[in-house]
Amino acid sequence: PPGRPRSAGHPGPESGAEFQDPTGFPPFHGMPAPPGPPIPAGSAWTEPVRLTSEPAGGYRPQVAVGADGTIHVVYYERDPAGDLIRHRTSRDGAHWTDPAPLGFDSGRNWGPDLVVRADGSAVVVFDHAGEDLRSRGWLTEWRGSGWSEPEPLTWAGDYEIGSGHVADATGDDLAYVFIGKRFGEAHRFRAWWRWRRDGRWSEPAALTDGRADAWHTNVERRPDGSVLVGYDVGTGGEPTELYVAEGRDGRVGAPEDLSATGPKGERAHFAFGPDGRDHVTFFHKERQRPLAVYVRSGRPGAWGPAAEPSRGWGGFHFDPEIAVNDAGVLCLVWGWDIGDDAELVYSLNRGEGWSAPRKVAELDWGKPGLPSLVAGPDGAFHVVWNQGVRGHNHVYYARLEAP
Repeated sequence: PPGRPRSAGHPGPESGAEFQDPTGFPPFHGMPAPPGPPIPAGSAWTEPVRLTSEPAGGYRPQVAVGADGTIHVVYYERDPAGDLIRHRTSRDGAHWTDPAPLGFDSGRNWGPDLVVRADGSAVVVFDHAGEDLRSRGWLTEWRGSGWSEPEPLTWAGDYEIGSGHVADATGDDLAYVFIGKRFGEAHRFRAWWRWRRDGRWSEPAALTDGRADAWHTNVERRPDGSVLVGYDVGTGGEPTELYVAEGRDGRVGAPEDLSATGPKGERAHFAFGPDGRDHVTFFHKERQRPLAVYVRSGRPGAWGPAAEPSRGWGGFHFDPEIAVNDAGVLCLVWGWDIGDDAELVYSLNRGEGWSAPRKVAELDWGKPGLPSLVAGPDGAFHVVWNQGVRGHNHVYYARLEAP
């Protein structure tokens, strides 16, 4: 969309309030890209399927695959009534159900995050914002016969909420993280968590002190039912400090500053290997320019050195996502833009280091962003992403058979 809505109490360039609209087209796409060789074609992925239609398009997709192989995708589209969330499913990645609504039928339904439990039910959290960006986090659940009425997760009234993410944990537990602040220029975004046990939510607990803005939160489930939380803190457009924290048994523990032992970065995403190792990917930004994608592996308190799969290639590198299948093969995808060419790209790691990146697809249109990647029960990888120009994006799906 043209421009980003600003908070009525916008406090200046240091605040995350300026960037509250998650459909904002990143400014670096208009900057000269770093020189270097372009990433070549040569994809092993299926031909991309466009899941959205004109004129509504689609933004911020998420994909999850159930234990029975059913593929779930959610995203939001731009409708005269507002930014509205849609849900589609498929058994083969080629044939999809019609888009079904969830969330509210008007207003800004932003940033949906999706998980599918072992029993096939699904959970989505999202943010619902007013015209002045006062907003609130919500949750809805799907058990095969439609989506439940949205349940509020954050405070009502004069608050701004964003970056809501959810993970299923042991049993029927859910862990939820988000950024939030009181409305107005005197306040900064803080990272928060809540935990649902036995149908009851804990009170919101802060992970940050509010002296600097918290940005992109995330939470993902380990195979044992514990979770890993990630978020970054700092000034928008500059390198941010990256933190991780473990959650289990209804609580999130003390955060660890991952940037103290490696590069700074933002937008943490996780994968959890069958060997018990955790993997975290993120990207590094300087002066609003995303320059490198990193992966670190290990466990909290014992992370290995940062690998840089984007190293040696020209262009901007941003929005990485990572997944691992039951055979231990890691797949990494990220957005790449060299100016006259921009596509979603990928790299694989079979235990011997990251392969040279190749393009997932050649859409030859617009700029890629915000992919979501998972491994299915058969070892295949599934990815969705949005791609387009300022104010007009579509959502695409592709599949990579088990490498």
